[in-house]
Amino acid sequence: MTEPTDHLSLYRRYRPQRFGEVVGQDLIVATLRRAVAGGRLGHAYLLSGQRGVGKTSVARILSRAANCLSPEDGEPCNRCESCQRILQGLSLDVVEIDGASNRGVDQIRRLREEVAYVPAGSRYKVYIIDEVHMLTGEAFNALLKTLEEPPPHVLFIFATTEPHKVPATVISRCQAFEFQPIAEDAIARVLVTVAQTEGIALAPPAAELIARRSRGALRDALVVLDQLGHAGEVTEEAVVDLLGLPPLALVDGFLDALVGRDADQALAIVADLSTRGRDLALFLEEAASRARDRIIAGESALIPVAQRLIELRGELGRAFSRRLHLEVAIVALCGPLRTGAGGPRSPGPAREAELPPPSTGDGEPRATPQEAMPPRPEAWEAMLQAILEERVAVAAFLSPAEVMWADGLLTVRLPPDCGYHYESLLEPAVRGYVEATAHKFFAPLLAVQFVWAGAHPKPSLEEGARILAEALEGRILGEGDDGSK
Repeated sequence: MTEPTDHLSLYRRYRPQRFGEVVGQDLIVATLRRAVAGGRLGHAYLLSGQRGVGKTSVARILSRAANCLSPEDGEPCNRCESCQRILQGLSLDVVEIDGASNRGVDQIRRLREEVAYVPAGSRYKVYIIDEVHMLTGEAFNALLKTLEEPPPHVLFIFATTEPHKVPATVISRCQAFEFQPIAEDAIARVLVTVAQTEGIALAPPAAELIARRSRGALRDALVVLDQLGHAGEVTEEAVVDLLGLPPLALVDGFLDALVGRDADQALAIVADLSTRGRDLALFLEEAASRARDRIIAGESALIPVAQRLIELRGELGRAFSRRLHLEVAIVALCGPLRTGAGGPRSPGPAREAELPPPSTGDGEPRATPQEAMPPRPEAWEAMLQAILEERVAVAAFLSPAEVMWADGLLTVRLPPDCGYHYESLLEPAVRGYVEATAHKFFAPLLAVQFVWAGAHPKPSLEEGARILAEALEGRILGEGDDGSK
């Protein structure tokens, strides 16, 4: 006996029972209906497509239509004895096999033995093999022998989400149908109809959002509606909370920041999402999808942004830190930061109390704070842009810095929360690269000095001596060491 419908989930309760009820696969169902009505059924069908688009439902409808005692223009009547037995799962002539669980050659050999027997009261003995691509190579070889010379009373219906894994020799012996993702507007209409039937208050924007996030899978959309329908009115906010989606205004703000090259705003959005534990990959998917909608509406400036977002979504799966990878990509896309309250900051003049004047080496300051001048903004911006085009990571290290220009000395000061940036810039190769680049934009330039506003542990006398010796390419002599070694 079947379960009472009151205890079934929505996607099972509203599973299509006739070809005419299948959503979004009009050409496929029309072809199958004509084949049934004309008595021209093949011996094997391969139904492929993403999950949740109706493959198994169509396979079951076809199994009933092929055996229906009173078919109606290729449709199963669902009232005759044969249809009722199949609907209730009592028919011995319709066998459903999970290819993932019964993938070995022994199971297929048993199937080959069974197909020799005539149906027990039906016209066809139907074998529905779901996820057929999971069968082993040996199992496919065993199945192939039956497909080459099938008994006239046997009908095979294979379903798969990965048809490229099915051997070509098997595909060539099947009538293949590729199911398409169901259109969003079609899914939304079904959701509204089901909600009205079930007495669920469903806001139209919520239906549209569920349809968009289901990505062509009607079953997934019905599962979401089922989850939310028990908690009262289904609103757009409820869908966002359940699926962890970012609000549309936030996505638009992020896209506007990227188009306007406002790295500060884009980074602030990413920081907020990370703090709240949101999935950055999902956010990028939403951003790319929204960019597509706005491009179609005429915003051509978003085309390069959308292309980069799509690339980034693929890169995040390999990134050791999704947030860091995304932040560096934002800086690369937008250019150096402009301001930085609470986050990375763009270069600007240092405050006198924070940046002491550099020393000449004899204890006397090289220039007083009043004499020191910030570098020409256009020169520093041009330098950062040049580094950004060549070495994105180095540009990211320099972006939060404040800079000062005095007597040929360019002082680059990192804020307290940028200790890692500071240490990275002190790497000999990185430091040499920055100094070489700075000489192209500042003249006369004697040196580049890196300063960190964080707490530096004061080195011991021995450590200071070691640093000095390394800088002078010398070595420290011990007691009694005359330096002859």
